[in-house]
Amino acid sequence: MRITFLQLTILFLVFGTTLAKDTKAQAVLKTKITINEPSIYLDRLLKQLEKDYSVNFVYSPRVVDAKMKVNAFSQLRPLSELLDQLLAPLNLEYEAADDVIIISKKQSVKSIQSNIMADIAITGKVVDEKTGDPLPGVTVKMRDAGSSVVTDSNGIYKITVPNEQAILVFSYIGYKQEERAVAQSKIINVVLTLNQSNLSEVVVVGYGKQKRTTVTGAVTSANLEPFRDAPNTNIAQNLQGTVPGLNVGPVTKAGSTPQITIRGQNTINGNRNVLIILDGIQYNNSLESINPDDIESIDVLKDASSTAVYGAQAANGVILVSSRKGKNNTKPRISFSSSYTTQNPSGNLRPLNREETLEKVRKMYYTEAFLAPGYTQPNPDFNLANKVDISQRDVNGKIVDTDFNWNKAGSQKGFIQDNQLSISGGGEKVSYLISGGYTNQKGYIINDLFKRKSLRANIETQPTSWLKIGLQTFGSFVNQDGAEPGLTDLRRTSPLNSPYNADGTLKPNPYEGNNSSNPFLTYDVDDYERHNYYFANIYADANIPFIKGLNYRFNFGNNARTDNHYFASKYGAGLTGEAYKQNQQYYDYMLDNILTYSRTFNKHSINATLVYGAIERQNESTEAKANGFTRLTLGYHNLQQGTNRFTTSTHGQNH
Repeated sequence: MRITFLQLTILFLVFGTTLAKDTKAQAVLKTKITINEPSIYLDRLLKQLEKDYSVNFVYSPRVVDAKMKVNAFSQLRPLSELLDQLLAPLNLEYEAADDVIIISKKQSVKSIQSNIMADIAITGKVVDEKTGDPLPGVTVKMRDAGSSVVTDSNGIYKITVPNEQAILVFSYIGYKQEERAVAQSKIINVVLTLNQSNLSEVVVVGYGKQKRTTVTGAVTSANLEPFRDAPNTNIAQNLQGTVPGLNVGPVTKAGSTPQITIRGQNTINGNRNVLIILDGIQYNNSLESINPDDIESIDVLKDASSTAVYGAQAANGVILVSSRKGKNNTKPRISFSSSYTTQNPSGNLRPLNREETLEKVRKMYYTEAFLAPGYTQPNPDFNLANKVDISQRDVNGKIVDTDFNWNKAGSQKGFIQDNQLSISGGGEKVSYLISGGYTNQKGYIINDLFKRKSLRANIETQPTSWLKIGLQTFGSFVNQDGAEPGLTDLRRTSPLNSPYNADGTLKPNPYEGNNSSNPFLTYDVDDYERHNYYFANIYADANIPFIKGLNYRFNFGNNARTDNHYFASKYGAGLTGEAYKQNQQYYDYMLDNILTYSRTFNKHSINATLVYGAIERQNESTEAKANGFTRLTLGYHNLQQGTNRFTTSTHGQNH
């Protein structure tokens, strides 16, 4: 039998790829580990190993129970030895491929036979063929099944399939779809290849659209499909992990907009904000005002070419947001969705209780609390009460019996309630979309509240074959009443202290020995905060009938915002009482005249754009403030009762 050179080369490539994967897995298992953690929760230990040694563990919560404790000690020993030591007594086993380690329960032959039809947990990593970089946001689903998952920021996915006959489908915008049969594999790693046919897709690029194949700059379309049913109140959350180079920070408050940067922070002390373009118009209001259900697509301009279109204000990158529209020649379509989601912390971090706190204080003074030389026998003369704050002792000098859970008192089970209604359709010359939404979110911390009501109307008409006229408009009304206590203060305040006096009023300072204030002082206030957003874009798009390839587009966009923040606290201004009213107004308009010439001659094409635009922004604010109140019965509605009164006003305008 003859083996050609080509066949031999293919054989070596296949063998080499398999060998490389096995070699990488073995290298991970041989990583030298140093750790000393007596009585640590197993899941917490695995997360610590992931952070310190760049390895990924995958397991089901039913396999690694949250109450499993282990004693972990290793001094420059291989990871495999540590895992054998920890997992074997718990009847667990592990399997490694690349840098992914999956943990599962050991099964006997009998149990395996009895569980042939049981669900199988599959995990793996998805990377780019050329760069080898992990791909976040890849959709992984069973063929002919509705459920799906997406890969995280490290390209890792976890999915459960009913049997070994299942087939997994991996799909990502711009890449060829891949399928993998499960068979007996628990770890399935996938390499995705760029789809050259997608280069004919149309993407939004500044003033207009182009085929992806003609774009020379770094333009990426965000994969929003996995987030369509996600309980996200801000469209920035839908961008987390979807676009390489786009960094979206954590959301720390209900409804808030996380920090967004493209390829890191590009300035030291200057403006770091990403430029937002909404339906072709610069949008200078908060993303909290935009209803995620109204968004059709998001494209990201990541490199210097974006500044050629929008100038220096686009130095930190551009996010192009396009809202949904109706379709011509379709019957009216009414869509309604409603969801209710609960929110709880993902970790089990909690502050110490009374006994744990006292034990911690005792260990801080162990040379006094225990007798030399072994320091294991308690010292009968040691007085623990002398080592705690004076506020934690009663009139007889004994430690109070208070065991107040500040964290529990300042937190709650959060939820997101979301309702969306839209009507869309169109005739031969008119298309329309009208939508309304109501979102109500209550965060994990008490008084962390966010409510949004939104209305949108997108209407387009085509009176002639060469002219389109449209209107895109929405209003958003945000309620953020209430002020929450600080999470850090709730978790570090001692359970030996109580927030209340004997008469039920708040203690401004629970401690006697330092200046730490009561976390609930920021909660027990009268806080009114409303933000109203208005947006409208009127446009006309004409294909000049007597010059083939010549297009003229006219945009007139308007942004407006009113901010009202009223606040009163009897604990402010050195406990003399403080109240204020702040009113702000913002308005801008943007006028665009865009002339585009696009023609193809044989194998050659030409595309030229001429833009003339104007922008004007103006804002003003007024604040009235007072402190030194004898009483705050009417709060911020009666500022003249304050001893000290102040007023300020500002105005700004630029073109």
